[in-house]
Amino acid sequence: MKKCFLFAICLFLLGCYAPLNNSGMATNKSWLEIPAKKTDFQGKAYDSCYQFRLKFIPQEAEAAIDLQQTCIDRCCWMSEQEEVVLDFNKNFDKNLKFYGRAEKYTPEKITLKMTHSNFLNTSAVHITPRGAITSNGTVKLKAETVEDPFRLAQIKEQARRLQAQHNAQLADQEMAQDEAFELLAQDPRGKEQAQELVQRLEGTNIDQYFYRANKQYQQKGYIFLVSSRFYNAQLSTDGTYRVACHAQTQSGAHPEQLKSRAISCGVWTADLRNNTVRAQDSVARKIKAQN
Repeated sequence: MKKCFLFAICLFLLGCYAPLNNSGMATNKSWLEIPAKKTDFQGKAYDSCYQFRLKFIPQEAEAAIDLQQTCIDRCCWMSEQEEVVLDFNKNFDKNLKFYGRAEKYTPEKITLKMTHSNFLNTSAVHITPRGAITSNGTVKLKAETVEDPFRLAQIKEQARRLQAQHNAQLADQEMAQDEAFELLAQDPRGKEQAQELVQRLEGTNIDQYFYRANKQYQQKGYIFLVSSRFYNAQLSTDGTYRVACHAQTQSGAHPEQLKSRAISCGVWTADLRNNTVRAQDSVARKIKAQN
């Protein structure tokens, strides 16, 4: 009875949270957890792993500390680390020098000191300064944005210079493209070569397209004749050629009633630099898909 009375007094003095953790230990704070412990052959705990379940206001302050090293994202063994220091301004000088702007927090540091009592089967955390963490584990900080006008002016000038360099590079690229386009436009053989490339690479597929069209007309009892095929090539701004293919055809139910019309055999993109042709419109894609 005396032991129970002493245990109750100690819990009151320590401000214990009382409910047990996964390890079977009590803690003095609701945000202090003991996920694991080490015991000897008699079953007595000689080490425990603790973890702080903390929240931060402002939330950005969380990025100022290492959540692994400060036992927030993992548990730490007390035998290896009895004290944790939350140093919110550790990188303040470095950030101010690099970015020209940095957040300065108050309090600057919060120290968490761990203790354990085997007699009470309780782990406790002691906070300095007192009151820096609320009962529900919220760390409330005052944040002040500090600026270095000289460094900010440097960064602004560097950004302006980099933008000017980027604009100059874009201008050079556009000029080179314009010069290349002018050279291609002045080449009288370019259009002919593009047309020949389409005929050479896609001519057989186009023939097959008209062959199938002829069979479809025959099945319906109609006449379908292809009299001629012609190509029209135009230079595009990217240096390729847009080649439109048309065929002059005659169709009808009777030889004396044939009607003439032009049928598209696709619009193609011809690239003379790598000798390739690709379909550009739905007709050309249909021709490619059928062969």
